[in-house]
Amino acid sequence: MTRDDFVAQLLDCAKQFWPPYFGQLADEDRLRLAGIEAELRGVTQQFVQGLWQWVAVHLARLGEKTARNCDCGRRRERQKCPIEIDVLGVKVTFDCPYYYCRHCKQGESPVRRWLGKEAGGVSLQLERALTDLTSRLTFGDTVSTLMEQHGQEMERTKAERVTYRVGDEALQYLDERRRKALEALGQEGRTTGVDQLETTADGGGIPVGELQRPSKEDVTPETELTPVRKLPRGQRPIQAREARLVVAHEAGVVTERVVDCHIAPYEQTEFTGERMLATAAEAGLGDNTHVHGVFDMGAWIKGQFEEQFAMHERTAVADIMHVTEYLTDAGRVVVGTEGAKSWAMERKGRLLSGEADAVIEELDEHRCGGSCLKDEHGKCLVRVAHRYLSRNRAYLNYPEILALELPVGSGEAESGIRHIIKKRMDVAGAWKEENAIRLLALITIRASGWWDDFWLWREKRDVASWWKRQRGEVKPVFRGHRGTRQNDKTETAPPVATANSATPLVASA
Repeated sequence: MTRDDFVAQLLDCAKQFWPPYFGQLADEDRLRLAGIEAELRGVTQQFVQGLWQWVAVHLARLGEKTARNCDCGRRRERQKCPIEIDVLGVKVTFDCPYYYCRHCKQGESPVRRWLGKEAGGVSLQLERALTDLTSRLTFGDTVSTLMEQHGQEMERTKAERVTYRVGDEALQYLDERRRKALEALGQEGRTTGVDQLETTADGGGIPVGELQRPSKEDVTPETELTPVRKLPRGQRPIQAREARLVVAHEAGVVTERVVDCHIAPYEQTEFTGERMLATAAEAGLGDNTHVHGVFDMGAWIKGQFEEQFAMHERTAVADIMHVTEYLTDAGRVVVGTEGAKSWAMERKGRLLSGEADAVIEELDEHRCGGSCLKDEHGKCLVRVAHRYLSRNRAYLNYPEILALELPVGSGEAESGIRHIIKKRMDVAGAWKEENAIRLLALITIRASGWWDDFWLWREKRDVASWWKRQRGEVKPVFRGHRGTRQNDKTETAPPVATANSATPLVASA
């Protein structure tokens, strides 16, 4: 019987009972669209919950048939062990008995071997629905939205744990993609690729901190304790940690961009450099590709761009939008706040027409007075602008870039920092750095359009893991609670409660 056949028979049964049930509803529930929708939603939820309960009963019976008798011919002892698992929209209790043969000293829990979950576990579909929300919303907003959309109750801390666990797999998924892309890029004779590739990068601070609890010597009777574990309540000093964004896409095709969000180890700019190269490889980099970079010219950005793409034809330019911001700040000193924008726009036009040296010289002629506006480091804003343009003179080649019909400005990186990274990561409190890295991996997958592919990858891994359990190639020990011991008749409890057996799956399962 196929799924279509099964559903068709269920609908045939429903047709018999629908008219009398539907007819007795109030008019606003059976004739009004919103009323019909609400009624069908309620029926569907109850029906799905009932199906899950029947599935649990069916698996328990199949487990009984599979494991009740030992291969030696003796009847195994049976210990009940119910566990709760969250599936999308429903909390299901599965009876997962443990069967133990005292003669062979072998036991197994077939239902747990099939499910592969501990007590409190969640299904793959629920993980997807949950992380779809947590990659965009705070954990508090996620649990309330999960309840609104799916009728699913979940504690905020559990939502965090599930998200970080999925985040670990997201890191593995991205590592595999990057490795394959770089390996393909390194193959001899590879010439295929897009003709023109555009890339940009930027960084922005997110709050990060490590929890610090009082030492034993500092704990007094007045020290506040946590409500559950009764540990001294700690603090998480917050510091800004730079999260970096790299974007690459074929020229003119911004809808199919490849994004990488990450936190680089301290003093390892090559970490981001490799991400720049891998991102470009994912976006279509080939031996024939011309790479064009538009950056704010941070030292780590331009250095790594030149190093990573040394073997490719390339051009790079200082983002004219970023340059204009420096000029606008300088204009506040030269002509005042009201005229700063027009003053900056005039010099921007001169830069675009090739007068970079003249603009730099004009800034150099400024003589600071006591009333000069200064940056956070106490430097005159005109001197700051002069230093920025002087250091990046080689990247103020706007006429050359425009002649090649390449962009000289891009709000893509700054916009990405604001709308991709900071929108989710710049929240109240502080992240543990390892958790921030996990969530950034999920954000990367979403922003790059790989969400469906990632979950297909997880589905394949889940199937492969399931078969390994059935073949006995892995012997997981479940940490879930054992439940109340309720042994059949006079049987005594087995010495091993939850260890998973390597017994192969029988054909009937």
